[in-house]
Amino acid sequence: MKFKLLLFPVLSLLIACRQEKEEPLTLWYNEPATEWNDALPVGNGQAGAMIFGGAGRELLQLNENTLYSGEPSVIFKDIKVTPESLEQAVSLLKKGDYAEAGEIAAKQWLGRLHQYYQPFGDLHIENNRDGGGEISACRRELNISEAIARTTFRQDGATYTREIFASHPDHVIIIRLTGDRPDGMDVTLRFDGPHPTASQSAGANSCLLYKGKAPGYVERRTFEQIEAWGDRHKHPELYDGDGNRRFDKRVLYGEEIDGKGMLFEARLAPVLSGKGEIEVTAEGGMRIRGTNDVYLILALATSFNGYDKSPSLEGVDPSEKTGNLLANALKYDYKTLKKRHTDDYKSLFDRVSLHLPSTEEQENLSTDERIIRFAAQPDPGLAALLYQYGRYLMISGSRPGGQPLNLQGMWNKEIIPPWNCGYTQNINSEMNYWPAEAANLPECHEPLFRLIRELSVTGRETARNMYARRGWVAHHNTSIWRESLPNDNVPTASFWPMAQGWYSSHLWEHYLFTGDEQFLANEAYPILRGAAEFYADWLVDDGRGNLVTPAGISPENAFLTGKPGERAALSMGPTMDMAIIRETFTRTVRASEILHTDAALRDELNDKLARLLPYRIGARGQLQEWMHDFKEAEPKHRHISHLYGLYPGDQITPETAELFKAAETSLNLRGDEATGWSMGWKINCRARLLDGNRAYQIIRNLFNPTGFGPDKKDRATIGGGGLYKSLLDAHPPFQIDGNFGYTAGVTEMLLQSHAGYIQLLPALPDAWPEGHVSGLKARGNFELSFRWTDSQLQEATIRSLAGKTCCIRTSVPVTVSKGKTTVTRSEPVTSNGKTCYRTSFPTEKNETFKLTPCH
Repeated sequence: MKFKLLLFPVLSLLIACRQEKEEPLTLWYNEPATEWNDALPVGNGQAGAMIFGGAGRELLQLNENTLYSGEPSVIFKDIKVTPESLEQAVSLLKKGDYAEAGEIAAKQWLGRLHQYYQPFGDLHIENNRDGGGEISACRRELNISEAIARTTFRQDGATYTREIFASHPDHVIIIRLTGDRPDGMDVTLRFDGPHPTASQSAGANSCLLYKGKAPGYVERRTFEQIEAWGDRHKHPELYDGDGNRRFDKRVLYGEEIDGKGMLFEARLAPVLSGKGEIEVTAEGGMRIRGTNDVYLILALATSFNGYDKSPSLEGVDPSEKTGNLLANALKYDYKTLKKRHTDDYKSLFDRVSLHLPSTEEQENLSTDERIIRFAAQPDPGLAALLYQYGRYLMISGSRPGGQPLNLQGMWNKEIIPPWNCGYTQNINSEMNYWPAEAANLPECHEPLFRLIRELSVTGRETARNMYARRGWVAHHNTSIWRESLPNDNVPTASFWPMAQGWYSSHLWEHYLFTGDEQFLANEAYPILRGAAEFYADWLVDDGRGNLVTPAGISPENAFLTGKPGERAALSMGPTMDMAIIRETFTRTVRASEILHTDAALRDELNDKLARLLPYRIGARGQLQEWMHDFKEAEPKHRHISHLYGLYPGDQITPETAELFKAAETSLNLRGDEATGWSMGWKINCRARLLDGNRAYQIIRNLFNPTGFGPDKKDRATIGGGGLYKSLLDAHPPFQIDGNFGYTAGVTEMLLQSHAGYIQLLPALPDAWPEGHVSGLKARGNFELSFRWTDSQLQEATIRSLAGKTCCIRTSVPVTVSKGKTTVTRSEPVTSNGKTCYRTSFPTEKNETFKLTPCH
C-alpha cells in the first residue's frame, strides 16, 4: 500500500480524505444547555428544533419556517418619491445640505417595518423517574457528519439515550428514546409555547396535537417612537382615524386584527418497539412507560399558501398537511427513516471534506472548552469543525421548496425577535448564501432564488408606483410577504433602493459556477434586466458629467457633514451604490450577449457604464465610502459597504493595484474587532487581499466565548462579537450570517476563482501549515481537491464538469498532467509586485487533471 501511495499521490489524497470522513464531526458537551443560544439546532429545510439536552427534562424549541405574523394585506404601501421631492432633495445634496435632504427622505420616502418570523412552540420530554437516583455521565452532542443529535445519561444503574434528527426526505422530526432499564422508561411529552392562541389536545391513534394561530400583526417600535416620528397614519392597526391608540399592546391576535393570522399545527405520533403503554390527554400530554425503545414522529405545518395569499382566508389546512406527513412517515420503520435521512444529508454534506489537524489533547476536549482555549493556542481542527458547521446549518435550514435562511436561519424563540428575524438585505441575507456555490451546496441556493423571483414581482409594483421607474426595486428588509418598500425612520438604513442588484449577483454567480445557460435565460437574466432597468432610470448627472444615484446611503454608516456637530447619511452616489450598479450593468450586458437578446438595452447600459462615477481614493489613501471624502461618524463601523467591489464583488483584484491598495487601507482603518457577522465579511476581504495571517487574526477574534468561559461578559459590553457554546455566531445577539460568512471566508483562504483564474491557497495562514480539502467548487464548474504541508501545495486534482478552459495560479511552479501525460507547466508572472505561477489548458467534460509541484 505504501508503494502504491508513493506512485499515485492523487489516490493517496483521496484515501486520506476518505479516512478523515470516517471520524464523525461532532459538537459535544458534558452538561445541558441552560440558555437558548447554547442549545443545538436540527432542521430539514422546513421544520427545525433547538435541543437543550437536559437529562431529567428535555426541551425542543420548535420552528417551522413559513410561520410569520401578518398577511399580505398588512403591508403599508402609501409611499411615493415624487418628482418634486426628489428634485428638492437633490438640490439640497448638491448644495451640501445633507441633513435637510435626509429629512425629506425620512418624512416622505419611508414606510414601516415588515412582519415577524414566529416561534412555533415547545416540546417538553420529562423523565418521570427524575426524583429517583442521581443522574450522571451526561453528554449531549450534535454529529454534523450525519445530522443527528444525541443525549445520553445514567440513572439508577441504567443508561438512557435520546436520538433526534430532522428528516428532509420525510419532512418530519424523529425522536427516539431508548434505555437499558429492565422495567423500561417512564416519560411524559407535552407541548406549550408563547402564543396564547395555542393549546394541545389528544388526537386519534395516540397522537398528541398542538394547534394555534400566529398574531395577525406585530410591531416592535414603541408607541412613543411611532408618535415622535409622526407615523400614526402608517399603523391603522394601532391607531384610529383621529390618531388615538386602539390598544395598549403591539402584538394583535384573532379578532383584535379582524381574524388575520396564520394557523399552525404540530402532530406527534409514538411508535413502540415492542411492549409498552401510551396514554394521551389534553391536560397531561403523552405518557409513555413500560418500554425500552420508542420513537416519535413529529410533523409541523402552517396555513401558508404563498407570499401573495391570505393564510387565514386562502390558506392550506395545516391539519391535513400534518396528517399526510405522518401517514407517509409511518410507512417506514425507524431504521429506514434514519437511513433515508442520512443518505439524503450525506449526499450533500460529504461532497466537501476539510482536515486541519489539531493535537490529540485538543480533540479530546468538549467543544465549549476548545472555544475557551482557542485564543491561547491555535486549534485548526476546531476551525475546520466550524467551517463544516456552516455547511451543516445551510443544509439543515435551506432546501428546495422551503423558505430561505433568515437572520437566525430558521431557529427563533421570540414573538418580537431582534430585527424581526426577517431578511436584512443590505448584507445579512446575502451573506447567508455566500458559501452555497464554492462549498458545493448549489441546491441550497434555490430558496433564495425563489425569494428573489417573488420579490421582483412586488418590486416591479414598487418601482412603478413609488418611483415611476422601469424594472424592479427592493430595499433594506423583507419577510415571507415579500415587502419591497422601505422600512421606517432609520436614516442610515431604510432608504436603500439597491437590494435588487446584490440579489441579482447570486443568480449570476450560480451561472458562473455551473455554466447553466438555461438557468441564465429563464431565471437569472429576467432578474438582472429588471434590476438594470431600474438603475438606468434612477441615475442622474452629478453636474460634472458623472452618472450617480441621486440619493443613497452607505449602510448603515453616517458621515460628518463639516457643519458643527452635524452628521448625515444621505448623499449622492455612495461607493456601494456605484459598485452594485457597475456590476449589474456589466453582468446584464454580458448575459444579453450570451443570450443574443436586448441589443437596445445593451447599448443603453454600455453608454451609462462609461459615465458612471469611478471609484475615488481619499486623502488617507483609503477607498472613499462616499462620493466626497467625508470623515466617518463611526470610523470603526461594522459595515464595510464601500468594499463591495473587493468582496463579494470582483471589481477590485490584484490586477487593479491602486484600488487593491486603497481597499486594504480602508480595511486597516476599520480595524479587526467587530460584531460576529462583520468579522465574517472581514475574513473574506482579508482573503481577497491575499493576507492569510490577518484573516486568521479575525478568525481568532471570532472564537471569542460569548456568555461563558472565565470572563462571562457578553461581548456587547465591549463592542464585539464571538461564538456561543453551540458554535452559533454572536452578533450579539445570535445572527446566523456570521456562521456562513466564516465558512465562505475559509473557502476564500483556500481557493479563489473570481478574477478569471483559479488560485490555490491564496491566503493560507501560518496557523494552518498542513491540511487537505476535497470537493470545493470554482467558477467554470471545476471541482478541486488538494493537500499541503509546510504551507506549500503538495498535490491537487481538478475535475472539469463543463469542459471549459482551466486557468490556474499557484505560489509554486506546477506540472499539469492527465494520466501519465504531461499537459502543461506553469510559468512565472508578476501580480501586484509578487511572483506567482500561472497556466491554462483546455478540458473536456468530466476530465480529471493532476497538479504536482515542479522539482
